[in-house]
Amino acid sequence: MDIIKNKDIIPSICEKCHDGEGTLLCKSLLTDLCCETLNFMHSDYMPAGVSIGLHKHEGNEEIYYLVSGKGIITCDDKEYEMKAGDISICRIGHSHAFKATDDCILIVIGSKWGEKL
Repeated sequence: MDIIKNKDIIPSICEKCHDGEGTLLCKSLLTDLCCETLNFMHSDYMPAGVSIGLHKHEGNEEIYYLVSGKGIITCDDKEYEMKAGDISICRIGHSHAFKATDDCILIVIGSKWGEKL
């Protein structure tokens, strides 16, 4: 069993994530080295107005879990409001984007290439 301590996680700054707006603070919670089926999992602090730009998932799936705050998720061409506790899943071949309308903490989980969540 592996335990990763929060105090050991060094946050990084991500500007214009997937050509989105603003700067988010990213804490990588795990990488592909830690898990057989997940490519990554990170916690993103996004101030209101910051966004992750629209991007397509060609070979993997991705989950967004909104821990706190509110935002707008775009799935393909449709927009939906997300509130704390909501989850979205972007399947292979689909596109998504997220914009924080309040200060948010967003957990992002990505599968390995060719894997489904």
